[in-house]
Amino acid sequence: MDCRSSYVLFLVSVFIFSVAGRLGLGKRIATVHVTNSMPRELQSIQLGCNSRYKDHGMHQLHVGEDYQFGVEEKALHFCEALSGRQIASWHAYQPRRDWNHKAVFWRVKENGFFLSWDNSSWVRKSIWQTE
Repeated sequence: MDCRSSYVLFLVSVFIFSVAGRLGLGKRIATVHVTNSMPRELQSIQLGCNSRYKDHGMHQLHVGEDYQFGVEEKALHFCEALSGRQIASWHAYQPRRDWNHKAVFWRVKENGFFLSWDNSSWVRKSIWQTE
């Protein structure tokens, strides 16, 4: 490899690492937890979470179960849930809102979607919609 090729390779490497560093790629920024706290008589929920960089896939979440995913980039992550004829969509991780929290907790209940950063005090942020 000649000197010019080595220099170009070096510049490309520096660029890739600087972009990855700005986005936070490669290291976990936070963990998002989604817990199904629906009443026992209701069905499980179908849950799908994504960002523009990653699709976390669809998951069936039974009552009492907790689904978690790692946030590795400073980008909006959203989730969609389906339970019977009800559907909802919410911002599971918002960089401006959640940037200084290592964990973001969501509790899915019959009357909405509740956010907490300490897993003990909750604020309703979204509600179910009927299809």
